Amino acid sequence: MKIGILGAMEVEVQELIENMENIKEETISSITFYSGTLQGKNVIVARCGVGKVHSGICTQTMILKYAPDAIINTGVAGSLNADLDIADIVISDNVVQHDFDTSAFGDPMGLISGINLVKIPCPKELVQKIKEAADTIEGTNVVVGTIASGDQFICSGEKKDFIVGNFDALCAEMEGAAIGQVCYINNVDFCIVRAMSDKADGSAHMDFPTFTQIAAKKSTQLINEFLKCI
Repeated sequence: MKIGILGAMEVEVQELIENMENIKEETISSITFYSGTLQGKNVIVARCGVGKVHSGICTQTMILKYAPDAIINTGVAGSLNADLDIADIVISDNVVQHDFDTSAFGDPMGLISGINLVKIPCPKELVQKIKEAADTIEGTNVVVGTIASGDQFICSGEKKDFIVGNFDALCAEMEGAAIGQVCYINNVDFCIVRAMSDKADGSAHMDFPTFTQIAAKKSTQLINEFLKCI
């Protein structure tokens, strides 16, 4: 089984790359792809860049060039749920694009043109395997649910309420649903893993870099545990 792993920022994939063996590098469309083994499994790791366009380009390139059996997007997100604190983990069972809006034409908020879905589903078996790996990490609150993506850094209560009210999402970030859309179109399994780096309301602004490091390390730990058990 070959697993593709994507992260938007260097901090989200750096430790994974550093621990890979038999590593080969190739740069395509300004994105460096690292292929090799991690925890004895075949992997391709890439830093896609921030936002839906970057992540979509990276995902499609990875699929065409390396043909992974599944793609996991690891990283950090802003919590939209009062019960989710810094470094808690959300595993997607579906993803939505909260900024996709053709409601002026009578469509539901978030309906993606071309695939006619609001919530793009993740394969249940893959989600369950990642959840089982997450449950081995001590002292970590792990939940499964909707992850919302958009080309916006969410930092206001009003926007949080909008996303939760329309999509019942647990956390917000900027790449996962674009990755999910590309995988869905290509019939490639995917799942999004996010550790909470902030509360998406501006309250952690001054400590965001510190919290991001903590959260990214927790996501990396989960990926390693998942690879051990597949």
